Amino acid sequence: METRGEITKAVRAALRSEVGGLPPAPAAAVKLLSLTRDEGTEVAAISRLIETEPALAVKVLQIVNSAYYGFPRRIQSIHRAVTLLGLSTVRQAALQILFYEKMIRRGGKGAFDRLHFWQHSLLVAILGREMAERLGHPDPDALYAAGLLHDLGKVILESHGRVRYSDFLTASAHSLNSMRENERIYFGVTHDVVGAVICERWELPELVCRVQSLHHRDLIDVGLTTQQAQEVAIVALADFIAWTQGIGSVDRFNRPDLSPDVLKLIALDQIDLSDILERADAEITEIGTFYGLAFPPSPQLRANLVATALSLCQGASGDAAPPMSGQRASHVAPHRSLDPDDFIPLTLEALHRDFGIERLLMMRIDSKRRSLVATHVYPVIPGFATGAPLELTINALSGELVRCLRERRPVLIREPAGNGRVLAILGVAEAAAVPVMCNGRLMGVLWVGGRRNGGQFDLAPLPEVMSVAGELGIALERSLAFARERARAEIDALTQLNNRGAVDRFLTQSFQQVSQFGRRFAVGLIDIDHFKRFNDTFGHQAGDDVLRIVADTMRGLTRPSDFLGRYGGEEFLFVLVDARRRGALAFAERIRREIESRGLVLAERFPGQALTVSLGVAMWEDPNQGSDEVVAAADAALYRAKGTGRNRVVSAWSEHEPETDGIRVDT
Repeated sequence: METRGEITKAVRAALRSEVGGLPPAPAAAVKLLSLTRDEGTEVAAISRLIETEPALAVKVLQIVNSAYYGFPRRIQSIHRAVTLLGLSTVRQAALQILFYEKMIRRGGKGAFDRLHFWQHSLLVAILGREMAERLGHPDPDALYAAGLLHDLGKVILESHGRVRYSDFLTASAHSLNSMRENERIYFGVTHDVVGAVICERWELPELVCRVQSLHHRDLIDVGLTTQQAQEVAIVALADFIAWTQGIGSVDRFNRPDLSPDVLKLIALDQIDLSDILERADAEITEIGTFYGLAFPPSPQLRANLVATALSLCQGASGDAAPPMSGQRASHVAPHRSLDPDDFIPLTLEALHRDFGIERLLMMRIDSKRRSLVATHVYPVIPGFATGAPLELTINALSGELVRCLRERRPVLIREPAGNGRVLAILGVAEAAAVPVMCNGRLMGVLWVGGRRNGGQFDLAPLPEVMSVAGELGIALERSLAFARERARAEIDALTQLNNRGAVDRFLTQSFQQVSQFGRRFAVGLIDIDHFKRFNDTFGHQAGDDVLRIVADTMRGLTRPSDFLGRYGGEEFLFVLVDARRRGALAFAERIRREIESRGLVLAERFPGQALTVSLGVAMWEDPNQGSDEVVAAADAALYRAKGTGRNRVVSAWSEHEPETDGIRVDT
């Protein structure tokens, strides 16, 4: 457990300015945050405070004169407006405009979309206040303020980070790590820790600081009272609900970390999700008019999806999920087998048997190829499992299927464009695509078709199918977890790549394939340039982060059929299956170029020390050549790369071979 001094030091290292030297929070906002909900608070004092901020005064007058309130005469006095609106409404509006003016509107452009972030903050604030009211909290406005500011650290990193949050998002766009894990790697600290330190620096209320620090963490047994823990849980749950609506703090698929403790502190039957979202829609529409923002509709469908997502989240943690209305026996039996080829066909057969659904198709997410791959169909089609699989590239999808993936909700597919092959396999003109989720993670898509009523697709079984899809997602996650555990002994704990033992075993197997089938392989060795300087100058934690960044970069550029491993220390190895010289050099150059690009992003975090790599590449073409000889050839090429200036790719084959066009390599 880090001490307060170590945490402050880590935040200081992540920012361009000293923590104490950052611009203070808007004084008027701090004053408003300190006010109680006492409606007897002197109206004149509040009016004078509002009048010190012209933009705030305009906002208050716009609200009081809006059609929403419908006063017969135009209100021109701030004092009168405050009297009519009441302290609660005024304080919420004031916090919105003050932080919007100071931190959102004045920001530059980049991958971190401040307006999208602002939509998220507003929705979390409103949802938090609504839940607090239903749970009987004495000051729901305090939860509004905590929700509005809960992700403050991201804005601070965008405006004052040594690495801009926009640059971080760009650099980590294809990473398979969680968002917070990547934050820790790139900044040395996560956004919630930054937010907590800055809130304390600004002397904001204890509740706001506590929510900053803990809304992504476990809440039981951390020294909080039940009310304090529930306050953090309210904002964490509001954050998760906002994400399920497609309004996360950043425009990414990454779900926010939601502790299982949240659903132990907030019983779902104590809040009416449908009513909360309906009220949030009404309020957010009014706010959106002022800021020029748009928010998703359909509160009832969203409430159903939130309830499902939360149930899956808790169920995946190992605790029993709370019973939902209409819940029925499971149609998935993962305890019989951890093999998807066993439990997926059984699930499809059960859906056909119990609900009369005639046609079903399961497609799983291939995260490396960023595609949906068809794995099972019911009724079974001869040759389906042995032929070339049906694959839909995610980046090429369009129409309703894109909405299914983005919004994590079922959709009805009618358009043949882009989906004709799926509809053809099912033998239908339209079908429902149901997302298969676990713990907020998209595992695949279940296609349902063939059950019709009066010539129209029958949507009646869809709620049951959604529930079964949730169970299927849990089964798939457990299957993956089992596979991960089985492979854990072969994984390097720091980089999550194959360790040296796995490398040696793979090379031996590859050598056998070369000998038996005449296949070609390319082997590459990668060395981080001047790695010791990272450890000596910035500490071993920085060195570990550099190793993770290089490993993550390699993962993002590698095909599923290829192999990556940590060869030792700061050296990595890749094996490209069925590769030719030109392709091997192109791949190595992409790695070099991408790591150099990420190094530029990290220039302020590691001043005076560029992050680059040197690479040596060799081909495995001769059946009589041993694996150790090929690795030795790649190592010799790597040695030449380091000896001729570093940050370059060198091949092991003859220098008389022509260079690959457009690639920075030495031969």
